Amino acid sequence: MQSFSSTHIDNLPNELLLPILKECVTPPLFSICKRWQELGAIEILPSLYKKIAAMHVINRNEKQQAHLLDKIYQLDSKLAASEKVDRIFKQVFTLAKSLSPLEFKNKTEEKRYLTLANYSSYLLNINRLLIWKRIPGGKEYLAQEEVKLLSLEEKGKLFSQWIESYGTGIKGLDLSRLGLTYLPPEIGLFSALVSLNLSYNQLTFLPKEIGQLTQLEGFYLSRNRLTLVAGEIGQLSHLRTLDLSDNLISWLPLEIGKLFKLVNLYLNLNRLNSLPSEIGQLFLLKNFNLSQNCLKSLPAEIGQLTHLEAFYLSQNSLTSLPKEIAQLSRLQKLDVSQNQLNSLPIEIGKLFRLEWLCLNHNRLDVLPIEVGQLTQLQRLDLSKNRLKSLPIEIGQLARLRTLNLSRNQLTSLPAEIGQLTQLYGLNLNQNHFATLPEQLWLLTQLEELCLSQNKLVSLPAEIDQLNQLEELYLSHNFLICLPSNIGNLPKLKWLHLDYNQLSSLPVEIEKLSQSLYELNLTGNPFKTIPEKIRQHCQP
Repeated sequence: MQSFSSTHIDNLPNELLLPILKECVTPPLFSICKRWQELGAIEILPSLYKKIAAMHVINRNEKQQAHLLDKIYQLDSKLAASEKVDRIFKQVFTLAKSLSPLEFKNKTEEKRYLTLANYSSYLLNINRLLIWKRIPGGKEYLAQEEVKLLSLEEKGKLFSQWIESYGTGIKGLDLSRLGLTYLPPEIGLFSALVSLNLSYNQLTFLPKEIGQLTQLEGFYLSRNRLTLVAGEIGQLSHLRTLDLSDNLISWLPLEIGKLFKLVNLYLNLNRLNSLPSEIGQLFLLKNFNLSQNCLKSLPAEIGQLTHLEAFYLSQNSLTSLPKEIAQLSRLQKLDVSQNQLNSLPIEIGKLFRLEWLCLNHNRLDVLPIEVGQLTQLQRLDLSKNRLKSLPIEIGQLARLRTLNLSRNQLTSLPAEIGQLTQLYGLNLNQNHFATLPEQLWLLTQLEELCLSQNKLVSLPAEIDQLNQLEELYLSHNFLICLPSNIGNLPKLKWLHLDYNQLSSLPVEIEKLSQSLYELNLTGNPFKTIPEKIRQHCQP
């Protein structure tokens, strides 16, 4: 009886396994195995599938490894492991043939070469050649007759020699959108690289040789499938921009704190649930994007990033901001939207250079009066919170250009709102306003006023003081009439009055016919509509 190791059996193609089983086991057991295979009750190559997955995904359990492998090769997760291996190898074999057609001219049945050793070799050399063709001069070198005759493996072995001869002086390398699934260690030989773009590939990890690129200033890795960042990243001491956005990173190595020259760090669209305290050592950081992660808190060391100008934290799970945020004295943009903030620290008032503050989609029911100290603020978004009132200090934001208060529980505004004379956009949609404060008509620079889904029954005649108004939204209120002065808005282009109780319009509204672009009157009990504006009505 012939003897086979488990490794050999794991690597056998489907059509060869049953004949071997027939020799190795008793006839009754063979019949059972054959029947089980026919019913799909057993997987022929589970170990090989797991080994392939383990090659791509480090420090993850088998389920996570399998999930990522399926994503890389676009496989149906419900398929048996044996079928997945067949499909993986078919893709790899097809790609290998395209890169070395002469070698595979007479090899048409990829299953005959289905072994872990072959897969490893193909994976490494396919990615070598994909990179090689993108490098200046590489495609021409590979097109030489004597090189074309070489096997895929032989070509791969020449890669390091070619880099040492022609590639060590290259300063910029764009390897984006190549379909790379593995980054060969030879990447470390490009010692003069200043910029390396590996975005939009299928990389799940980086080789340790990446640490040899000590001249690198820009490293772009967005839209890959990286699950971790190698500690060798800390050796890239000249790095100024690091883009790791849109990956699967759940933690950062402590070595990230060694990137002392880093100015831009993009970690948005990952799975981070915490930051190491070493992040505070990135003293020169100006732009820091952590949006769309799983952060529940920020370390106090975040306050050490005193050069930070833009800080993006939207779509996390933050319940509070550390008081150390007050130390970010150069901060101009802060986005903490779509979190779970219940309150703001009073220290936020010390961000004197802040121009852009997004706090929408949180759980704020009150604003600290210290917000009034943000006198450089130009944009403030507080929509989708639980605010019932605003502090009078809001009137101190004299440079404010847009204010979004939609989807709160406001019934009134402080009189000081009239001091925001630079305001050109005010959104009060989906609140509980039954009347509007008279100070609102002091905002003569307003170009857009949103008042939809409130409880308004009328508009004051002072509406015509907003003579710069281009957009006026009053949908879903209880309006029964409009003031004649509405015809004195010479720049009005969009007027939405749908779903009110209007049965007529003032004749003065015909004055708007020259400027009006869209008029929505749907859902009103109209008897007549002035002829001159009928053409502007939505059907």
